This record gives sequence, structure tokens and C-alpha cells, in this order.
Amino acid sequence: MLFKTDSKTIFFTCLFWLSFFCTPNTFAKDSFPLITYECNTEKDFILVTNTLLKDGKEKTFKYSDADGTYSPWDMVKIENNKIIDTSLIKKTCKLSSAEYTVVLEPQIFNQNLDGKCGATISAAITIVSNSAAIMDRKPFDFYCTGNVQVITGVKVIGKTGEIKTRTEPRYKFY
Repeated sequence: MLFKTDSKTIFFTCLFWLSFFCTPNTFAKDSFPLITYECNTEKDFILVTNTLLKDGKEKTFKYSDADGTYSPWDMVKIENNKIIDTSLIKKTCKLSSAEYTVVLEPQIFNQNLDGKCGATISAAITIVSNSAAIMDRKPFDFYCTGNVQVITGVKVIGKTGEIKTRTEPRYKFY
């Protein structure tokens, strides 16, 4: 009798995990990144942040160029559950040291939106000053799994032209 109970437990446990891994994730946005851009000429800085909308906020949040809030999902074109095209956002800001252009674009982990890595997306940033890239394209998140550092903020200090980044471990971000 003990053997039958153990066999059933093992069977149903395996069945549960098998169904979890084999069930396709038909394009459900599983992550809701919020990228913010702020050009503060009075305080002489540019600040770009990367956070996630959670706890139901993702259902009602209104992204707005006027407010400097962006979603990488709005930077991709999707057909038949696949990303077929991307767009980018360019913002220009004049600080005391130079004029800066910040380029935001989607960081795509998988063109096919089925499966675990296809349900998430991030963004990447490039910073140009006087026509020269001072920060080459840098993804906020490097891959959809693993415990890497996620960039949560990039700040350009106008007085010095210095770029500071803030990171945190992936497990704390998500």
C-alpha cells in the first residue's frame, strides 16, 4: 500500500511539472517594464530608470511620452506571436557640459513569443554626446533567466559628463 501511494505521488508530481514546462505561453506579457526618462536642466542631469509594474498597476498604467514613461512592448510590432519589427525612442537634452541624445530600444530575448524567454522583454540604452557614443548600446537586462545584474538606473551628470549606473541582482528586480 505504501508503494502505491508513493508511486501515485511521484506520478502526479512528474505530471504537474511536465505540464508546466510543456504548456506554451501564447503571447502573454509576463513582465511589464517601465522605462522613465527625465531631462532636468535646472539640476543638470539626465536620469533613465528601469522598473517593473506589479501588483495590478500594469493593467491601468498609461505610458506617456509627455511624462517620459515608456514600455518596451510598445517598441515592437507583433504578428502571429512573433516580433517582426522594432522601433526606438530618441530624446535630446542640453546640459552644461554638452548636448546628449539618449536612445531607448527594446531588448528582445526571443523573437518568438512562445515559451518562457518569449514572454519577457527589456530595454537597452545608448547615450551620444556631440555625435560620439559615450555609452554604447547597453541592455538593462541581459537575458531572461539566470541571476545577472539588472541595470535599474542610468544618470548623466551634466557638470562632469560622468555616467553612473545603478544595478541590482535579477532575483531582487523580478
